[in-house]
Amino acid sequence: MVNIFQKNPSKLDEPIDKVLTRMKDLEPDSEEYKKLLTTLDKLMELQSEEQSSQFSPDTVLNVAGSLLEVLLIVAYEQKHVMVSKGLGRFRRNK
Repeated sequence: MVNIFQKNPSKLDEPIDKVLTRMKDLEPDSEEYKKLLTTLDKLMELQSEEQSSQFSPDTVLNVAGSLLEVLLIVAYEQKHVMVSKGLGRFRRNK
């Protein structure tokens, strides 16, 4: 069974971890730190684009709930037909 709530590992997780590890050893005002920060921004942007193309678990649950609601209403209406008594007044007596 496929677990739709499990986060799929990204190919960019490892490069992001490497950049963060290198940044940890540097001073925030150094030139290399600034270059790594730019690289990190680009990697994070690419990762967010990659994740946005996947379905969110919230979206899947919302769609499934809406479909279930529609199916329940249709099933109920098929079994329990409601007839209005007011429609008889508009019929012509012959």
